[in-house]
Amino acid sequence: MKRWAVTVAAAALAMLGYPSFAQDGAPAPPPLTAAQSQQVQSEMEAYRRETDARVARGEVTPDEAVRLLQWREWQLAQQAAGLAPAPPPPSERVAAMPPPYPAPPPPYYYPYPYYYPAPYYGPYPTPLGVSLCAGRAYRHGFGSFCI
Repeated sequence: MKRWAVTVAAAALAMLGYPSFAQDGAPAPPPLTAAQSQQVQSEMEAYRRETDARVARGEVTPDEAVRLLQWREWQLAQQAAGLAPAPPPPSERVAAMPPPYPAPPPPYYYPYPYYYPAPYYGPYPTPLGVSLCAGRAYRHGFGSFCI
């Protein structure tokens, strides 16, 4: 039991003994010429306005904004001095949007069923005359013939 307690205490000390391994600020920027320094400052002005707007909207705290500005200045100085890694080469593949699907056709509504009037009623005149019909019922159906 004592070994287990010592192991837990050592693990807790290892985890909690050093609360932060992160850097406090950006590393020192590389030496720049006057033209490079002017370029970095002009790009930093635009980034500073953008960061101030983010602070005003409440997206970041003022402390985070200061750290963002320090890191961005260091990145821009690295790029101006030519010490930043080269960007990856452009891909030979070109991303193309898929063709849009055609709009579905409008729904087709079938007309209401229309029942034709029988010859003995409706707006049509009823033909008068004599008809002669003959027919016979068979085992599996009925057949008729009318003149």
